Amino acid sequence: MKIWIVFNNVHSFRLLRSFIIFIIFLIGTSPVWAQWENATIETITNTQIRKETVIQSLDLDSNDYAHLVWKQMQEDNNWHIYYSTNSPTGVWLPPQEVSDSTQSSSSPALAFSSISFQPFIVFEQESEIYFAYQSESIWQRQQVTYNAQLDCSPTIAVDNLGNIHLAWITDDLDTGEYKIAYAFGDTTNWDIQTLVGSNLGPYGTGASPYIAVSSQGIAHIVYRGGTYGDYHIHHTWNDSYGGSNWSYEIIVSGNINDFSSVLVIEDDSDLHLAVSGNDGWGFPGRVYYLYQPDGQIWEPYELSSLTYSAVNPSIALDANGNPHIIWMETSGNFYTGNIFYSHKEESGNWQVSSVISGDYFYPSFKVDNQGFGHIGCNTGGNTGNYDIYHIQSGESLTPSEVFPLYEQGLHSCYLSQNYPNPFNCHTTINYHIPVIAMVTIKVYNILGEEVAVLVEQFHSPGSYQTKLDIKDLVSGIYFYRIQAGAFTQTKKCLILK
Repeated sequence: MKIWIVFNNVHSFRLLRSFIIFIIFLIGTSPVWAQWENATIETITNTQIRKETVIQSLDLDSNDYAHLVWKQMQEDNNWHIYYSTNSPTGVWLPPQEVSDSTQSSSSPALAFSSISFQPFIVFEQESEIYFAYQSESIWQRQQVTYNAQLDCSPTIAVDNLGNIHLAWITDDLDTGEYKIAYAFGDTTNWDIQTLVGSNLGPYGTGASPYIAVSSQGIAHIVYRGGTYGDYHIHHTWNDSYGGSNWSYEIIVSGNINDFSSVLVIEDDSDLHLAVSGNDGWGFPGRVYYLYQPDGQIWEPYELSSLTYSAVNPSIALDANGNPHIIWMETSGNFYTGNIFYSHKEESGNWQVSSVISGDYFYPSFKVDNQGFGHIGCNTGGNTGNYDIYHIQSGESLTPSEVFPLYEQGLHSCYLSQNYPNPFNCHTTINYHIPVIAMVTIKVYNILGEEVAVLVEQFHSPGSYQTKLDIKDLVSGIYFYRIQAGAFTQTKKCLILK
């Protein structure tokens, strides 16, 4: 027997599709998008000591290596901060302790600098804010705040000049209210401000802020403000690079209460925001996506989690500026341990699929130069097997792995990720030069030895392409580096014979 269904309009089709998704949700299964079916799951730790990630635990460097930070319970029942990376060998290094082992620390956040090519970590220790960086492979700690106030829930961003931007929650002794604090500086000097216009309400310590910096160096901070029954995401930004004049606005999603938010900024300063909240007392939780083109107003919010109950989103953009969101599922007031993925189709409709199920919590999410998704998370809520994981999608999350430069309308130097990658014969590299310049592209092995020169000549402004033929090169990791005037950039490639 065959059943034929005729849709007389698009609305009917969408209703049926929503119904199908709802039925899938009720029976406890979920669609798995092909890109996550063959995901690589790596265990970074292997102990039964309790560990937890946070929403800003993971970052990628310009060569797509992953860097992770987390907090870990020690035998003294204090939380300590740990870090690991799979750079440059692709194998995760043994965890390194970042915080002072004699003190309890929490709320780590991580950002990787493409200028100094090193990770920066901020964390809370004994109600003060600390900053950590590596010097000759040794972690150096610097105390940022020295006061009798409660300082907690720090977040971090690094701008295109290598300067560091911090934001955290502080107990303003002058007003007796919780406010947002902001610091601008480098590894030794900080300009610290308390944002008097920020309003976190009487329970302001319950939600972490999130900071992002535009290509012009403007700091944007989003945080939960207001009081219960009227929580919304507040957005503040300064008027200039490291400036002290701040603007404020309240962003309203489809939730009655908004609790957490994550912001990413495109190179042209467009804002992309993921917000989670609920309908008031209890659940279901929902994740909304909001978009603000540069210099314009926020576009209407979009429900990205569809019929699923969702919290704690993490958002990332691919090379085309398309948003991708990872979030945790809830059932009633409990986390299920299931992580889901929301993406936007070319039609503009959101789709939801399962990433991994069972015992995975607090995902932090990035998309690399090739469009592959990377997730840092922890286990332990359901099984008691407390470990840190790195999950990489089996395929690119983007519709196409090649982004033609002439379609991007680039006005600055650009070096693409080679395609295909890995490769066993030859691979293609695209690049763009906006002005007349001497251009060199060289290839180096993992020891830093030059093994090939692909380009060495003057270029007029325009988009170009070159090929790397492996010839006598053996299997392994290589780096290719462009230099055009003062601009340099390095990316990683992999040869598999």
